[in-house]
Amino acid sequence: MLQDLGRRLARQVRAEDSLCRLAGDAFMLVLPDVGQDLRLADLASLCERLLARMAEPFDLDGHQVQVHLSLGVALYPRDGTDGETLMRHADTALHAAKHAGRQTYRFFEPSMNEALARFLQTRDALRDALEHHEFVLHDQPRVALDTGRVVGVEALVRWQRPEGGLVLPGDFIDVAKESGLIVPIGHWVLAEACRQAVAWRQAGWPDLVMAVNLSTVQFRRGGIGDEVLAALEVSGLDPAGLELELTESILLEGAADVLTAVSTWKAAGIQLAIDDFGTGYSSLAYLKHFPVDTLKIDRSFIAGMVEQEKPDA
Repeated sequence: MLQDLGRRLARQVRAEDSLCRLAGDAFMLVLPDVGQDLRLADLASLCERLLARMAEPFDLDGHQVQVHLSLGVALYPRDGTDGETLMRHADTALHAAKHAGRQTYRFFEPSMNEALARFLQTRDALRDALEHHEFVLHDQPRVALDTGRVVGVEALVRWQRPEGGLVLPGDFIDVAKESGLIVPIGHWVLAEACRQAVAWRQAGWPDLVMAVNLSTVQFRRGGIGDEVLAALEVSGLDPAGLELELTESILLEGAADVLTAVSTWKAAGIQLAIDDFGTGYSSLAYLKHFPVDTLKIDRSFIAGMVEQEKPDA
């Protein structure tokens, strides 16, 4: 695949351009005399052409494989006057392209250095937080409207910094996902939530259900199916006391390992919920393909609907 990808890239550039594979799946393209021969609009067109070309599937022994390309661009002398600086700034722009959702390109901007510095600072601080046990769980109650009784709780992770106070997920979850640290953080959340659920049940709420969010990254890293079952076994929590919240994007991907994990969990008696329903390509039709117990409609989907005027028929 890498050989085919390299050949595709080579066919899109000029004879005087240089193309090399840096490492792994990373390639570098050097375009000489850009200031004289190519305008920024031309470079943007080249990037779009490369993205379109790479979007076409690769045929590997009869199997269709899709590749998602991200491009970072640095210009001489605007972004640096030596190779090391240009490569570093191109890598920063590449990081911004990946953060934008992949399958896109970004030209280097000085503000990207500041954003990257904040990302690295937060990432390193999260690693320290894991090592020094700085994460805590807050339990948000779920109340039955007809009886007023607490029937469940949702585990919400918080970061208790020794000197910075309580940090909410909105300030660190995106960095955790992008850096992959959401995997060990999620592992801790799952284990701690199961432990707390057992304590809640022993304290007088025998039917209480603990809800835990799972991220797409945890599925992509693999092993989440067995990890959930192991957390139940270690804590002693009845599988019926655990509800796993999945985003609809996880289910819509339809990966075999996702479907296998979901089926295994349901067979074990674990409850499943779709979180933030209504934010993506929501369709009630596809729900019949998944053994879901709870549908959590995103607040943006219903916010203000009782105040909005009905359109004229």
